[in-house]
Amino acid sequence: MLYSCKKTRKPILLPFFFLAFLAWGQSVQASHIRGGQIYYKSDTTAARNPLRYFFTLVTYSVAPPYAEDLEATLHFGDCTNQRVTRASRVLLPDAALNTFVNTYQFEHTYARPGEFKVTYIGDSNQGGLVNIASSIKPTFFLQSMITVDPLLSPNKSPVFQRPLLDIPIRHQLFAHNSRALDPDGDSLSYKIVLPATSNGQTACGNPIGIQTPGISGLENFLGPANPTAPAGLNLHRETGLLTWNTPSQQGIFNLAILVEEWRNGRLIGTVTRDMLLYAAAEPLLTGLSDDWHQMISTYPNPAASTLNLKLPAYLQLRGAYLYTALGAPVPLPVPSKTPDGWAFPVAGLPAGLYLLHLQTSHGNMVQKVVVKR
Repeated sequence: MLYSCKKTRKPILLPFFFLAFLAWGQSVQASHIRGGQIYYKSDTTAARNPLRYFFTLVTYSVAPPYAEDLEATLHFGDCTNQRVTRASRVLLPDAALNTFVNTYQFEHTYARPGEFKVTYIGDSNQGGLVNIASSIKPTFFLQSMITVDPLLSPNKSPVFQRPLLDIPIRHQLFAHNSRALDPDGDSLSYKIVLPATSNGQTACGNPIGIQTPGISGLENFLGPANPTAPAGLNLHRETGLLTWNTPSQQGIFNLAILVEEWRNGRLIGTVTRDMLLYAAAEPLLTGLSDDWHQMISTYPNPAASTLNLKLPAYLQLRGAYLYTALGAPVPLPVPSKTPDGWAFPVAGLPAGLYLLHLQTSHGNMVQKVVVKR
């Protein structure tokens, strides 16, 4: 079941639009953490112990750092925890996001089978959040659920193929897909959940999480709908495609996506991704008479071997993602630069109708393309 709840005219984006917006966003926030998730995998060594698990905590933080977490503590859900030093810190390749990806590695052996909620709590005091009544998120709270069962074959959590940070544009259709992949081929389903915060702990020390006080879903912040897509806020349960049609205002929004892992009809794990969306105002406009959407084209369409994407010189392509007509993500071949845009090799794709989601310096749009044989 889906979670449910203008055309812009003549835009020319003035220089450093996104950098200026993110600089504004950083000035109103007190937290260095921008999001994250917890991955898990069972023991697959030669002397496999089905009670032994390995965990990877991934957090996204502000770059350059004004605060850093050189260490992190993970609670395993059985009244124990472990503190480790950071394993790595990598700068995201998209410089406009000014973000580090931090990883921390953990290992734990459970005393018995069962379901366990694995939790990380980080200092937040995240300020400037539009969809929280107080505008402040007290703590950063991440949780994954695992099923420890000796009768289960080895299990690895779904892994997101795309960074969590993204930039919607006010009054423009926004589409985002974190593109979770399950290494074991287990079935995945997606849900939107309201982000949580810490609310103390149990008698033995397991963290307790609650819905962040005063938080509202993004379906409460809707501008004029784009008629080419479903109205409101939607997350496709099977593909993970999130659409927000459309953001009503600029600012920082907090969102969480829960990915459920199913095997033979049994729920065996969940991963929650807590993320921030930096909604920006529409690009500043000049007096040009042409609509920027109309200046983007794909040819030949249908295409057999190469699909060309033509862009005006002033417009930057920030991302391209391909989906089937039903919304399933498709690996997009690496394009090559051409004098008037980009060329995508499509000879290896099955024939059919596809949706090409484009992220540009002026906003997002979708092109229907056909591959023929």
